[in-house]
Parts: sequence; structure tokens; C-alpha cells
Amino acid sequence: MLPLLAALACGGCVLDFNEFRVPVWAPDAGTMDDAGFDAGFDAGAPANDHPDAGPEVAVVDAPPNVDLGDPLCTAPVNPMIRVAHMAASLGAVDLCMRRQGADTPYAPVPPNDWPTGGAAYAMVSQHVAIDSRGAATRERWQFALVAHGSACATAAMPGVAVASLTVNIDPQSQSTLLFTSEVGGDGRVFGLLGLLSDQTCTICPTSTLDVRAVHAAFGASAERVNLSINYSLPPSSPVPFVNVFFANNIPYGQTAPVGGAGYDCDTAWRGAADLPATYTVQLAAQTVSEDVLARSERVTLKGDLLLRSHMATVFFLGGDGVRTPEPEFVLCYEGARHAGMTVCDRIRATALPRPVAGDAGAPADASDAGVKPADATDDDVLL
Repeated sequence: MLPLLAALACGGCVLDFNEFRVPVWAPDAGTMDDAGFDAGFDAGAPANDHPDAGPEVAVVDAPPNVDLGDPLCTAPVNPMIRVAHMAASLGAVDLCMRRQGADTPYAPVPPNDWPTGGAAYAMVSQHVAIDSRGAATRERWQFALVAHGSACATAAMPGVAVASLTVNIDPQSQSTLLFTSEVGGDGRVFGLLGLLSDQTCTICPTSTLDVRAVHAAFGASAERVNLSINYSLPPSSPVPFVNVFFANNIPYGQTAPVGGAGYDCDTAWRGAADLPATYTVQLAAQTVSEDVLARSERVTLKGDLLLRSHMATVFFLGGDGVRTPEPEFVLCYEGARHAGMTVCDRIRATALPRPVAGDAGAPADASDAGVKPADATDDDVLL
């Protein structure tokens, strides 16, 4: 752990994280504003998990079954699929699927591979095999989400499916069906399905973690967002904290346009995984115009899970706290699963005031919110 933290804390150097550079100052270099995070970075008591998390999510406090994968990154025998329910205002769903053109009706996921209460908001199911016959050729498949408890045999009937998608599935692939929401012309919320390619394991160096960010925030669906991570370093470090963007320019319903399938080898996340258990991290989301949208509470990462799989996915979801659910982050420890679900933590966040029109871009009540003005200079974060 110490060599990596020392690398993160090198005094006066610039850390290069592919798409951005972040200057790191020595402790006596003067004021270090943090562009959207709390002013204090003292290590504190770990924050509690989201109180609304269902029983399948709460098991993160118990030792999960961790699928570590083959170190040589062997692909799965059969195509695998899972559902990430990030659709604001829509209830629990079940997954149904069939080959396009097949005479058979939609079939459900086997009960042992799916949560008994369905996949609810902010939950991510575990990967399940689509069909063994799909391993040999690239085939076109139809997926439908239905309200939990509805029969998959009726999924093709008008008005039954909450969302549906027809897509080509590659042999031996592993994918996520991203379930988001949108407002229709009549003002009603309806579901959308998109397909994200997953990785079975990472080829990143051991000094990094392979992290993917997904923009699923309904309240910011019209904007691209950047996500950042912030945490304190131990007192022996030459600088007090790390504050970096780990994903940039993410469109709604998609991942960052970098790395394989949106994943990117990230040193800052590896440093966070190595932190002592008493240290916490904080996440934030902002628009590409630098307006801060949301800042999370401080939480302790499950570093042991991150260091086992070396992979994670971070979902930003919710909205502005008024028209949609409160913003939050969902951090999924890839490879860890329990009771039909991927092991994920829900991290509550607070929506921040947007700049007032005609106020020269300065955030409203910036001093109270601990938000740095949007006209941050290149000395703070170099994009």
C-alpha cells in the first residue's frame, strides 16, 4: 500500500490520468481549493449504506461470493447478460428474453439466478447465461423487462413490457442491459433499455483499478457529466488529499468515451482501495461546463473486494432532488455477487444549487455549499 500512496502524494508533481492532469501541491504551497468538495478532509467515521437499499444490497456487509475470473481473462463459455435498474420512477422488474424470430415465447431468468423481489431501482443483477446455443454464432436477441410478477409469456403483448430491446449478441460476450427512464410527450415516464459491453477481467497494471462510470441521472439526462473522487491521505504523506476526475464527458445512458467498453485504468481508485479502514472517500458529479450537480456523503470503500477483482462500475443516478429522486451513486464491486445480485453500495448524495442565470456563471451560495466557482483556473484541474 505505501508505495502507491507515496506515488499519489508526490510533492509538486503532476499525476497523469490519461484524459486529465491534476497538479499536486506540497503542504506549504498555500490554499488548495477543491472544486466542489467539502473544505475539510479529516478522516471520519464511515457513513452508513443507503437506508433504502433492499436486502440483496445490504449483504455487502457479509463476506460475498467473489468470482475472481481467470487471470488470463478467459471469456465465458456462454453469452452473459445482467440488468442495471437505474430507471427513476419505475418499479421492480423481471428479465425476459428470446431469440428474434423464434416461435417460442419470451422466457424468464431461472429463479435461482434472479432476486425473489425482482430487480428494483438502483440494483444490479448478477450475470446470467443467455443460452448455450448462442456461443457459436452472433445472433439477434430480444430482451424485455416486465413488472415483477408478470409472466414472461405475455411480454410480447402490447403494453406488457416496461422496456424492450432487440440487439446482436456476440459469442462469449458479457453485457449489461442499462435500464433508464425518459419523459414522453404526454409527460409520463417510460423505460429505455441500452446495451453496455462488460469486461470479464482486467489487463490493467496492478498499480491501478479498472473503473467504469455510467451516467444514469434522469435529472441531468440532457447534459454530459464528469465524475470525480476525493479522499484524504495519511499524515505521513507529503500532501493532504487526492482530488481527481476519473471519468469525463459521459452522455446519458452511456459510459465515458475512453478505454475498453468505458473502463479505464485508474491510479486514484487504486490508492483509495489501499487506504486504511478509517479513511473515507467522496464522489461528485458535474457538467462539462463545470457546474457541480451533486456531492456524495463520505463513505468507506470495500477495498478488499476492489483489490480482488481490480474492477468496479460507478453509476450516477437520480436527479436534482426536486423533480426526480435525490441524486446518488451506486458503486458495484465487479465479480462479487449474492442472492442474484451484483454486490453494490448505494451512496447518498446532495444536489447542489445550479448557477443563477445572469450571474456570470458563479454558483449560488458557493461559500455555503463549499463549491468552487465555475471559472476554476488551470492551476486547479487541467482538462
